[in-house]
Amino acid sequence: MNDFENILVYAGTEQPETSVSKATEVALANGARLTLMDVVKPIPRAFGMLTDVAEPKELEKLVAADRRRRLLNLAADYSDTGLSMDVVVAIGDPATEITRQVIQDEHDLVVKTADGFSTAGRLFGSVAKSLLRLCPCPVWLLKPDIHGEFDRVLVAIDVDSHDAAHAQLNRRMLELAYSIAQRDKAHLHVVSAWQLWMEESVRRHAGSDAVDDVRLEHEARVHQALDELLQTPFAEANDVHLHLRHGAAANAIRDVADEVEADLIVMGTVCRTGVAGFLIGNTAETVVPDVTCSLLALKPEGFLSPVEMSQTVIVEDEQPLPLI
Repeated sequence: MNDFENILVYAGTEQPETSVSKATEVALANGARLTLMDVVKPIPRAFGMLTDVAEPKELEKLVAADRRRRLLNLAADYSDTGLSMDVVVAIGDPATEITRQVIQDEHDLVVKTADGFSTAGRLFGSVAKSLLRLCPCPVWLLKPDIHGEFDRVLVAIDVDSHDAAHAQLNRRMLELAYSIAQRDKAHLHVVSAWQLWMEESVRRHAGSDAVDDVRLEHEARVHQALDELLQTPFAEANDVHLHLRHGAAANAIRDVADEVEADLIVMGTVCRTGVAGFLIGNTAETVVPDVTCSLLALKPEGFLSPVEMSQTVIVEDEQPLPLI
């Protein structure tokens, strides 16, 4: 698995050990750099009463320094790995500052422990959802209680689209999911859904026979596209299982994930035309709220994040922290 060179792990969650452990594992497998990051939210107005003790900006810096010491202690736990880790603490909105760090230092993967699952029954909280919209590089959201390797990896590909961006994203997702499955000796499940545009409405006007003929032709094209995509090395693998479903993609992904008990879903978050960065694609937008396993989300090549590089307060080491 040699897919990443510069990994950022967000350690500002209640259970950072999951994300740091997985990020360390991936960094070692890829020979990648690793950066631990935390973000301090700006002091609320209600804390204005403490200005006689310290100015708000000064208090933020003091908290940031505490967070930095926490990261250093966390990094020290992995000193026996031989990795060199950078430590970064920013002040601001977590998803925005994480994305800004990604853009600034050209990270190619963000790893974060998912939040919200234990209390709300949902895996992804506000920071995770914002990252899926804003972050230009792949975002790996890990279920908090994950232990060891993945057993069943599910990748959702869209062969019902014909543009080059979708084709490239399909290939990238499939290669990455296959790489993870090979590393963990996991079963790889490939799900793809197809449907005719407004099939029921067209059927009422054009007749069932005409629509059935078009449907058969369309299904044949989808099968051909899948056959072309699932070539070497995937064709020789014994542990790749294909799930081709007729219907809405979101329903197919959820159904197959439940059926195979997937513990990792790899899928794309393709933004709607005209509002890039603010709304993830319809399929991802529908699937993500119901996901109860880990998720690895990829953007199409050339995605531009709405987060602009602007000056922010950073507390960090001038030199990487050597862990030897």
